[in-house]
Amino acid sequence: MLGLLRMTPLGRLARRARWTVSPAAGPVGVGRLSVRVPRSVVESGVPADWVVRVENHSRRVWPAAGPGAVRVRHRWVSLTGRPYGEPAGVPLPRTLLPGDWADLAVPVAGPAAPGDFSLEWDVEVGGAPAGGPLAEAVPVHVVFPRATDIDYHHVFRTADLAANSWWVVGAYHSQEEYKRSSEARRVMLVGQGLTPDSRVLDIGCGTGQMAMALEGYLSDRGAYYGTDIGREAVEFCRRTYRRPNFVFDVGGMTAVPFPDAAGPLDLAVFFSVFTHTFVDESALLLAECGRLLGPQGAVIADVIASPLVARGAGHRGEMRVNRDHFLRICRAVGFQPKVIATFPWAADAERLLLRLDRR
Repeated sequence: MLGLLRMTPLGRLARRARWTVSPAAGPVGVGRLSVRVPRSVVESGVPADWVVRVENHSRRVWPAAGPGAVRVRHRWVSLTGRPYGEPAGVPLPRTLLPGDWADLAVPVAGPAAPGDFSLEWDVEVGGAPAGGPLAEAVPVHVVFPRATDIDYHHVFRTADLAANSWWVVGAYHSQEEYKRSSEARRVMLVGQGLTPDSRVLDIGCGTGQMAMALEGYLSDRGAYYGTDIGREAVEFCRRTYRRPNFVFDVGGMTAVPFPDAAGPLDLAVFFSVFTHTFVDESALLLAECGRLLGPQGAVIADVIASPLVARGAGHRGEMRVNRDHFLRICRAVGFQPKVIATFPWAADAERLLLRLDRR
């Protein structure tokens, strides 16, 4: 190696400057890492190549192999500041002389859960981190893999609702399970103040799971308004639930189709809606409910909450939110939120059942 250096311009410069180029043995000295993010959003569990430029600004040789080998290391760090998963390192592509640099394409898989993370990079020598200027933390927003996203318009267009209306909206294992879930939701709503005379708004009514539960429960003085973005689902409900006080209409992702003239409503339900809408969409839907609910009206909704998420992370297939941030949104649009039940969901998330009362 030293013989090679003596034949290079770098070696001649070293002799004239009267300093010695030596292999790294301890701190590697001055250098720099620059990291290029492969894309603005990273998919959970999906590998992508991160390009890292390593620059040796020190007077030491940075060997690619051997006891004092220099490696580029990375690790995921969660929103709470805790390491997420194990760190991983890759060797330099070649030995770097003083003043030399190299680009590495490092395959890195996104964390197992969606959220807001930092990907920390540094350099280690003989297994010990160098730190200092040779460290960089890159903020990364992580979502579920795109392959697990859902286009609900496509789902309803291609489904045989006459054969499996109970499966398409929740992948229930059987029609009996679908009915049991429907009845359990009605019992829960009765515990939250539902009466036969209540006027109910069902956002994301799907193929009528709540309409089924309320068809034989609501009196003629009560009313049911169901809306969904799927035109096929709404048409199915119109054919299936034909009571005159049961009204169905196609809605938008952030708009409720029923006018104020429908009269003040007592209860709005969002079952498995905010688990599929983006946070800003959820806020607009709640504001729409504020337009339609009476002074004593309330909202029952569920969300998937994760401490790894700053606001919201995911896609139409599943959206996770930051619990405190979502509750602040509820207050901002005029509701007083209360968590009335909590259910386990995943290692890094839980499902919350919320009651929101008009403020």
